[in-house]
Amino acid sequence: MRPITTGLRVLGVVAASTIIALAAPHAAGAEDVKGGGSHGGGGSQGKPKPKPKPELPVAGVESWGFNDSGQLGDGTLITRPSAVTARVPDEVRDVEGGGRFSLALLHNGTVKAWGDNGDGQLGDGTTIDRPVPGSVPNVRGVKALAAGGAHSLALLTNGTVLAWGDNDRGQLGDGTTDDRTTAVPVTGLTGLKVVGIAAGSQFSLALLADGTLRAWGDNRSGQLGIGEVGLDPQTTPVTVGGLAGVRVKQVDAGDSHALAVLGNGTVRGWGENSRAQVGNGTASTDPVPTPTQVVDLTGARTVNAGGFSSFAILVNGRVKGWGANGDGQLGLGTTATPQLRPAEAVGLTGVADISTAGSGAGLDGGFTVAISNGVIKAWGDNSSGQVGIGFTGFDPVLVPATVVTGLDKPKDVSTGFQFALAT
Repeated sequence: MRPITTGLRVLGVVAASTIIALAAPHAAGAEDVKGGGSHGGGGSQGKPKPKPKPELPVAGVESWGFNDSGQLGDGTLITRPSAVTARVPDEVRDVEGGGRFSLALLHNGTVKAWGDNGDGQLGDGTTIDRPVPGSVPNVRGVKALAAGGAHSLALLTNGTVLAWGDNDRGQLGDGTTDDRTTAVPVTGLTGLKVVGIAAGSQFSLALLADGTLRAWGDNRSGQLGIGEVGLDPQTTPVTVGGLAGVRVKQVDAGDSHALAVLGNGTVRGWGENSRAQVGNGTASTDPVPTPTQVVDLTGARTVNAGGFSSFAILVNGRVKGWGANGDGQLGLGTTATPQLRPAEAVGLTGVADISTAGSGAGLDGGFTVAISNGVIKAWGDNSSGQVGIGFTGFDPVLVPATVVTGLDKPKDVSTGFQFALAT
């Protein structure tokens, strides 16, 4: 899972950026106290009136980039090359960007969703797009979220995994290929302690407390890691192979490939490898259906798998990337692609979180957003303003640029199709 830090923003900033003004919340535990004592002359004879408690700051959501389905959550369909405030005036723990939709996990364990809803990925019982964040009904007690191409996953505190949205390739794990506009439980995980989840374009992963992995959904590129490629959807979870004797501590999913960090700081990759995104030192149209060690990489803390690119945040706070780099999204200062072996991104230190996504213009395109030393940085394809620097451009941004937001201390970033989110 992503590391948790503190990211706060005063409520006034949130309200000022929304169309509908929001009333300041009553301070937690505070009560209205009337003056006591005599109604005649003289001062109050009761207890001194307590000083009002200060307003509690809240962590909101900032977004920028492509907005054709309302995925930025600002109530419009206007593409934004600079950060705007999504209408989520609650304390947010995590944000997740899907294909053209967004999810936010609130401090109370509920979920907000907005954007494209053509496959029911917002979980509100409809297939109507929502440019304003709305609550996902009957989904509570959530501790982690994952957003795929057009499906959503939620890990509950009781270990249950819920899923909703597109299910053409069995990525919801409910034993069918029927789309679901409301949340359904993933079957086959009952009694297992799930501690992490990840969603690819049309497949899903679950990390168990014992360090093993389960996968379900599309396997045409070997992205389920079961040692073979399959044309038929896998509609219920199966065990990811090739990990005997090792323990996975974190996992992530890209378009059609997956990455896992092991307890010793090495990384395994599997799935589609046409742009060297698996990290085995080659690029090939032949899938890699079994987890394989990523070359030249140790000391990994977390990994992020994007469209056709891959990243690892190291324990020293630096970043290494490999795979597609046609828009310079690996942060190497060039657009040479593919990058066959992990290489260190230029000028990035103290990285707390990172997220990369494909651009859609081609397999080699994409952009990346990171939190580096407490500042949001972005680079790569900027054709829809997804780098967040105030303008769009056909030329990619090769050097990490600062994204200006209203966030005080950002703790989490996520990318979707040509848009980004931060909280």
